[in-house]
Amino acid sequence: MHARLAEPCLRPLFDATYSSAMTVRPAALDKIVLLGVVAFLVGCGERPVAMDDTQRKRVAASVEDAMRSFEHAERARDAEALIAHFAAIPEFHIYSDGTRLSYDDMTAYIRSTFPTLRSIEGGFVDLNVIVLAPDSALAAGTFREGTTDGSGKTTRVRGAASWLWRQINGRWLIVYGQADHHPDVAS
Repeated sequence: MHARLAEPCLRPLFDATYSSAMTVRPAALDKIVLLGVVAFLVGCGERPVAMDDTQRKRVAASVEDAMRSFEHAERARDAEALIAHFAAIPEFHIYSDGTRLSYDDMTAYIRSTFPTLRSIEGGFVDLNVIVLAPDSALAAGTFREGTTDGSGKTTRVRGAASWLWRQINGRWLIVYGQADHHPDVAS
């Protein structure tokens, strides 16, 4: 798999049609190209870690537990407990109905909205956890929920969401997410 992915990246280094200057190379250029290839291969990142079924099940169970904790915090309208599931890293972002939210945007939204709500009910209808590595997994599924504001008005939505979880300093945290909300007229 890695060979197929790397091949197009390496082709410009060896394909004479890529550059006419590459057809006549001095010895120094050969060394630079060789060093460039070595640097590229070293910089390709970590090799995939082979995981056995027991390890995959352990990661999946941990992420399922983290998702249950996430949903519990949301249903309890506990802003700080919900925010504790997000990784406070620069790369964090969530797309909510197509709008990109940073960590600061998302936490500010939760802190300002939760106190105005009377209840949040529902949750995932189905949830699938795909283990990507010993320290990462994707949780995705569809949901239905009803949110009741302080005046008693309930808004019902359905949609799909996915959350990329990473184990950081021993904790499973969300580093990326997306959620799309649509009116749920059937419920």
